[in-house]
Amino acid sequence: MKELAIKLETLNSNRESLVLIMAAFFAAIIAASLFISANFGYFLFICLAMGMISAPLLGRYWCNWMCPRGSFLEYFLTRFSLRKTFPPLFKRGYFLAFVVVVFMFMMGLNFFNLYQAHPAVSALGITLTRLLVVSTIVAMVLGIAYEPRAWCVFCPGATFAKLAAAFKSKKPHLVNDAASCTSCQVCAGNCPFHIDASQSGVISDPDCLKCFACVEKCPSKALRFSDQA
Repeated sequence: MKELAIKLETLNSNRESLVLIMAAFFAAIIAASLFISANFGYFLFICLAMGMISAPLLGRYWCNWMCPRGSFLEYFLTRFSLRKTFPPLFKRGYFLAFVVVVFMFMMGLNFFNLYQAHPAVSALGITLTRLLVVSTIVAMVLGIAYEPRAWCVFCPGATFAKLAAAFKSKKPHLVNDAASCTSCQVCAGNCPFHIDASQSGVISDPDCLKCFACVEKCPSKALRFSDQA
């Protein structure tokens, strides 16, 4: 049986096309939520569930290209982004917790207000649509001001996914061959989350998307993914 690392690498060879498909799908979901039915907002729960279900096995691989919004941001904002490094604050634990609390508070407040005049299913659908649209606008602003997927660093769904994975990296693991590595930092420069993969051995950052960008760009070919930790 092929190693998981080989399977993901093979799948990743079609990443550009997959990102485009998921980006178009996300645009369709937004349009359907706004112009057909607010119940399409339940898509937000589906995304959250899929990220959490896959996290214990694959870590944040869902966020690589399967997350429709992440793909949307990457595909459409790449040409407009200022490409500035996002603040370290975005990765701090207390900031992640703050964003989750604010997100949940806004969801609860919106639902409570809408529930007075709408059935529960509709009220929640409208609430989720509002959160989806507003958070996407915020994500786009951040994507232009910093980097296309700056939002993905502290997305509440990603935080829940990391929680489901116990904040540990999952296989396949990113491995650095110390004998070949020159600590040039090309890996960090090409990683969407600026993960420093120049340390020898297994790189155990739970934010790794397994997108293979660092592996492909490493000038000394010191990086690889392996099922063995």
